[in-house]
Amino acid sequence: MSALSFRKKNETQGEKGEGNFKYPGSRAALDGNTAVIMCERESSDAAGAYPITPSTQMGEYWAEAAAAGHINVSGRPLIFIEPEGEHAAAAVTAGMSMTGMRSANFSSGQGIAYMHESLYAAVGTRLTYVLNVGARAMTKSTLNVHAGHDDYHCVDDTGFFQMFAKNAQAAADLNIISHRIAELSLTPGIIAQDGFLTTHLIESMRVPERALIAEYLGQPDDIIDTPTPAQKIIYGETRRRIPLLWDVDNPLMAGLVENQDSYMQSVAAQRPFFFDHIQALTEQAFEEFYALTGRRYERVMTYRADDADYLIVGQGSMVPSAEAVVDYLRETRGLKVGVVDMLMFRPFPSDLIGRIIQGKKGVCVLERLDQPLAVDLPLMREIRATVSKCLENSKDPKNPAYPELAAYKSLNDAPALYSGSFGMGSRDLQPEGIVGAIENMLEKGPRKKLFYLSIDFLRDEAITPKQEIYQQTIQEAYPRVKELAIRGSENPNLMPKDSITVRFHSIGGWGAITTGKNLAMTLFDLLGYHMKANPKYGSEKKGQPTTYYLSAAPEPIKINCEYFYVDVVLSPDPNVFGHTNALAGLKEGGVFIIQSDKESPEEMWESIPPTYQKIIIDKKIKVYYLDAFKIARDEATDADLQLRMQGIAFQGAFFAASPVMKQAGLTEEHLLDAIHDQLQEKFGSKGKRVVDDNMQVVKRGFDEIHEVVPGPITDDSKTAGGKRKLPVMVKPLPQSKAPMSDIHRFWEQTGSFYARGMGNDNLTDPFIGLGVMPPSTALFRDMTGIRFDHPEWLPENCTACGDCYTVCPDTAIPGLVNEVGQVFDTVVNRVRKNGNGAQIEHLPKAAKLMERNLHGLFKEAQESDSVAALMDEAMAQTVKQSELQGGEKKKLQKEMDLFREELNGFQFALTRPHYTLPEQDQPGSGGLLSITVNPYTCKGCMECVEVCDDDALRPIKQTAESVQLLRDNWDLWSDLPTTPAKYIRVDDIEEGIGALQTILLDKANYLPFTSGDGACMGCSEKTSLHIFTATVEALMQPRIAKHLAHVTELIARLKKHIQLRLAGELNVSDPEVMAKVVDDIGDQDVTLAAIAARMETIEGSQPIDQSWLRRMTSLVAKLQDLKWKYVEGTTGRGRTSMGMINSTGCTSAWGSTYPFNPYPCPWANHLFQDSPSMAMGIFEGHMAMMAEGFKAIRAVELELEDKYKPAEHDDLFSYFSWREFTV
Repeated sequence: MSALSFRKKNETQGEKGEGNFKYPGSRAALDGNTAVIMCERESSDAAGAYPITPSTQMGEYWAEAAAAGHINVSGRPLIFIEPEGEHAAAAVTAGMSMTGMRSANFSSGQGIAYMHESLYAAVGTRLTYVLNVGARAMTKSTLNVHAGHDDYHCVDDTGFFQMFAKNAQAAADLNIISHRIAELSLTPGIIAQDGFLTTHLIESMRVPERALIAEYLGQPDDIIDTPTPAQKIIYGETRRRIPLLWDVDNPLMAGLVENQDSYMQSVAAQRPFFFDHIQALTEQAFEEFYALTGRRYERVMTYRADDADYLIVGQGSMVPSAEAVVDYLRETRGLKVGVVDMLMFRPFPSDLIGRIIQGKKGVCVLERLDQPLAVDLPLMREIRATVSKCLENSKDPKNPAYPELAAYKSLNDAPALYSGSFGMGSRDLQPEGIVGAIENMLEKGPRKKLFYLSIDFLRDEAITPKQEIYQQTIQEAYPRVKELAIRGSENPNLMPKDSITVRFHSIGGWGAITTGKNLAMTLFDLLGYHMKANPKYGSEKKGQPTTYYLSAAPEPIKINCEYFYVDVVLSPDPNVFGHTNALAGLKEGGVFIIQSDKESPEEMWESIPPTYQKIIIDKKIKVYYLDAFKIARDEATDADLQLRMQGIAFQGAFFAASPVMKQAGLTEEHLLDAIHDQLQEKFGSKGKRVVDDNMQVVKRGFDEIHEVVPGPITDDSKTAGGKRKLPVMVKPLPQSKAPMSDIHRFWEQTGSFYARGMGNDNLTDPFIGLGVMPPSTALFRDMTGIRFDHPEWLPENCTACGDCYTVCPDTAIPGLVNEVGQVFDTVVNRVRKNGNGAQIEHLPKAAKLMERNLHGLFKEAQESDSVAALMDEAMAQTVKQSELQGGEKKKLQKEMDLFREELNGFQFALTRPHYTLPEQDQPGSGGLLSITVNPYTCKGCMECVEVCDDDALRPIKQTAESVQLLRDNWDLWSDLPTTPAKYIRVDDIEEGIGALQTILLDKANYLPFTSGDGACMGCSEKTSLHIFTATVEALMQPRIAKHLAHVTELIARLKKHIQLRLAGELNVSDPEVMAKVVDDIGDQDVTLAAIAARMETIEGSQPIDQSWLRRMTSLVAKLQDLKWKYVEGTTGRGRTSMGMINSTGCTSAWGSTYPFNPYPCPWANHLFQDSPSMAMGIFEGHMAMMAEGFKAIRAVELELEDKYKPAEHDDLFSYFSWREFTV
């Protein structure tokens, strides 16, 4: 039956109403990944896949179904193979398809590119498998795992047919349809959905029934009528639904080699005999699906396009948003705008698109990628080619060159075309962006032909004076760069009437996703609403701020974006105001619920920053708080679940504070029963106890919420201004001479914006385009806001085992050993530095006496005695022993008080390894151990507490006072000198002999790996990397010092060598000759070369070998440059001790997420599997650079030994490489 016949028949059926469709689907709320597997597990026999974000869950869910023994509609258990990579996965899938199995694959991003060559072969052998793609941006200047269409379009030359789903419903339906098309056309297919934005977005849909799949697809070994003439020539009137290419009963050879005589014919034959049938077979498959389900799909879908003057054309999840914007602009502005969904890309539906866009005033094609060296982006290229062919048809309308295409009668039929790039890497596309794209096409619009949505190259108003200057620099060099960006004139709220929209602000690992999903499903089940729920995924890990969005409405929700306009904000993160405007977009009269342990509503109100207090009052926001952590601690029988369960309490708080219960007419009993059902479904497999614990947390969240009545706005003098100060640990770092490695430049242009919570507002400038970061930018980050507790050190219990500072993954609890004199000198200097220099008269001398007194007290003390108490006693002794009288003694006492204030309770310990044993060997040589918490990098993981067997570290609740004390102590620690070498108990670092953990006592080893990154709390991977980095530093620093000393000595010896030779060869004893030489030189610079040249002229001989002199001065310059690179260099920090090539994985996610770089050295991440190969290339290039320095050293050594022979050594040094390095 033809596609047209199917269409007419189904339209007749549709007139009878939806109830006549056999398979309307079952109502559910699923994400796109799950929706696909709900279909695949019923239809397909086998899958080969390798996990890659964001399609990983498809493979995981398939594997789970296979492991559970699921039987598909063909009566077969599922087969799953996970090979070594995506290239292999494509081959596995091809093999299973060759044996007649209905097969599938799941992949994204680089995985698609990696399997690229395999896809050509799958087409060439007419396989029938379906590749499900979670469309993802490709690694270009940087790695991104979020939505982009680079992968979808990077394989559009392979011969796979390609379709793109706009939502989870379409992803499920088109997955089934794709199998049907593939098996009819004998061509493999790709069905894509936007990574994260559809794959992970939970939304209401109709799940295709198992019976539908059985009837629509049948079984792989069914005998069917052969669909095309070409296939009938091959198979006869009937064939197996999925033909066998590997069959011992009917053996064939596949994967042939063809030469000049036959290759071209084999390629060309595929077009008429296979590819040209796909269009009709696709329409047949669509019509058959409509007949069974009532859900219609077409190769090109349109929305309000027939009467439109302007069209938005796109693919994927932006299409529903565009539809919502179109409705809004038609209603509010009377603009005739429509939407075109390019559901099918291969074969390109030029026959449809040519007619749809004919005669329109403007067509804007929005694409989620950029191909800057191409004449157009992929969709636009195809559309522009279609327009060209339609115009060509007008040359001879009776005999059009392309009869299936429209014939444009004139240029007026060809619309103005506009190309926009948007949403790359899941960049949020608000309605404002689509409004801007439409406004650009209007008669009074700018009509930019190529543009980017929702980013800025230059701002209309710079945020800082320095940014203003920087913007002027860019604008002068690129006067039109600002025109590349488009912004809309408004950002309307396009949520349906009576919808409810919720935003969560939480911390990774605190259960926000679970809470959000549970809340969404409760609303879905209780209210029967349509819903959407999705977390804002990033490469940040546990312990980092996260956001979750949820909406529910009585009608379908079209808009796909981060919800700016919200009814309720839930913040399990009590420190949210420190890094985010949690009230942004909260509607007037909206509800805000935050975690807090404050004792009273008044205290809670006072803790809110004044800026936000004013917003709350102005917008009449209803504020509530609850101590969800206390609830979780009380109720969780498993301590590990406390963090996650506190989020569950917010589910109860939501229903208590929001108007949902009242609007829905729900009783508390009905509500709690529904929540219990959700928890049972979510956690039932974990046992009744887990369900009951969570249910009790929900109930207490409902009951223990407290309303905050706004009081007066507190004094905002402390928070005025808003400019972020340069982070403490960044201040002492030198300014790099190269802007791209200058951490201070990076702070001003980038880091300070992230610190304000304005990371989205980064400029699109040359630096961000280069895709690099300076070293150590993770120092920008302050982790104070993400922890509730921090460790406290009890020095009297400490045995100096070193386990705490060794296990800490965040370089957050360094150990340090100092002599008493070092400590006192540091404190005295700080007293002077902190504005008391004029008052210091007696303290420096008294500190020496105090040191002796303290040593005397230490002799009588036990290791468990308090050093702080002994210091107080030594201070008292010193004042008492002083010979000063009257006012001078009072002055000494005052100076001692300043000393005590500066010390500020900083803790030290007497320990056996660092004090007792050294004192036994040499009195007065013992050192004081300090263990100090870095308040800026500590995440509160408590790994240090876990490994401390001496009860020397305990977790304490974080307060404003405890944080200030940590910061004061850290400030003092920063001024203390590093641990003297005598306390680092390593006999041979090269051989690994000694107490190796003590290398971490050296600041130069402990600190280079800076932390402040996005790793999970307690990340053992980071612990390993910290130890590795510190060990390399400990190995390299002595080597570098030795090398530098040698270079310094060579420079001095070479200079002396040159002087001696010049003194011996230049006759400067004749005053008349020297006078004439000076006269000849005149006002020019007097150089040795000039003197030698004049003397040669006067005396008729050459006193100095010019080539030798040039070579010597060149060698001196090279050695001095080499020394400069080690001592200072471009960055001011000297040459780094190491470099690192990283394999993509967790280490790249937490270790290189912009803009926080924890590494002090060159670091590179290329692709998933090629770090060894990349390292080989870098090694060769790096060693070639290193060889230049060693060549200079070798040449100087030969010269000083009078062994340098140009004829021999010049050639040697031309071929000098790392293979000639000495060990």
